[in-house]
Amino acid sequence: MAKKASILIVDDEPDICWALTMSLGDEDYQVTHVSRGEEAIAAVEKGEVDVAIIDVKLPGKNGLEISGMLKQLAPKLKILMISGYHYEDDQPIQEGLKRGNCLGFISKPFELDQVSALVRKVLRG
Repeated sequence: MAKKASILIVDDEPDICWALTMSLGDEDYQVTHVSRGEEAIAAVEKGEVDVAIIDVKLPGKNGLEISGMLKQLAPKLKILMISGYHYEDDQPIQEGLKRGNCLGFISKPFELDQVSALVRKVLRG
């Protein structure tokens, strides 16, 4: 039996975490969520995470800073950014995409099938 892909959701909005956990869990991914960047770093240090979905606006360090730290810890980690405050063409998002720290961007509000499709795409490589 193939190993389930592991997805880490990093968002401080409980409703977003719940919706993504339920939706991606229904697709047979192993999903966990945390609300702060420091918790994301601890989760990646603790075990294998295939995809991290990180909100740009987090308490403490922002999601773009966290994505850079996570890529240093786990270079093969695939990161998607989500935000209700930024757009894909905003400079910080473009810098993250150019540096390769994140592979895609999702604007809030989003459709759950949009997130699922992007997760499948980055997992395929």
